[in-house]
Amino acid sequence: MGDMDVDAANVGPLEGREWAGPLNDDFAGDGPLLGYVTNNAGALPDVHRKGGRYRAHLVDNTGNVTLHFDGGQGRLDAKEVAFPFEVIARNVGIGRADDSQRAPTPKGSTYTFAGLQVHVIELASANASHFVVGHRGDTHFTVEGKNTVDGVSKYNDDGANVLPAGRGDVRIVGMADRTLTAYWQPPNLDYRSRPDRWRLYRGTGAAPGVAPAFGPTVYVGLITYAWNARGLPFVGTCDAIQQR
Repeated sequence: MGDMDVDAANVGPLEGREWAGPLNDDFAGDGPLLGYVTNNAGALPDVHRKGGRYRAHLVDNTGNVTLHFDGGQGRLDAKEVAFPFEVIARNVGIGRADDSQRAPTPKGSTYTFAGLQVHVIELASANASHFVVGHRGDTHFTVEGKNTVDGVSKYNDDGANVLPAGRGDVRIVGMADRTLTAYWQPPNLDYRSRPDRWRLYRGTGAAPGVAPAFGPTVYVGLITYAWNARGLPFVGTCDAIQQR
């Protein structure tokens, strides 16, 4: 991936600390998510642990209810974290309803994604940033970055079919100055023994436009969403969350 590759996993404000310790969540077993603050569960009611993975089965998106903006729009499963922080979502993205590890076949102009959102601590506010993996438009699987300020969003992606399997690893670093730097890579399924090779999102690590003014703590969590009904049903999936 050229000069935008990052060889080590410990880039960012917390250099020298390894990821060898226990996971914050490996989604072990089957059942409801454990230890998360869930906002607006009714927007996406079928979210749980299945076979050691996060699974969000999206079958109905009437009124685009799954896209998370604030307390009344979309589902967010998150934990409160303080700056500085680092969060990694492993093998996060989209899959088929019968096999979360197979990319769904796009149906026309589909916009289907799963990934990480950083939301201001006031859930009633429509101020957040996200970095998600999935399918955009008629042509490609990708990783998307978006900033939303007062409900107005700007978004872009890191190129056509950069993650053709519809899944990847996403890493968000919350800097001491309360800005975000994002990285991604194809899924490193052997991350306990194989080094990560992070790619800085679009060479800058930043989502487009003006970022929200984050306070000292934020909610960081998983979202799964679609735009309109094309591409449904599908599942959002994630193997594990790491946080420090």
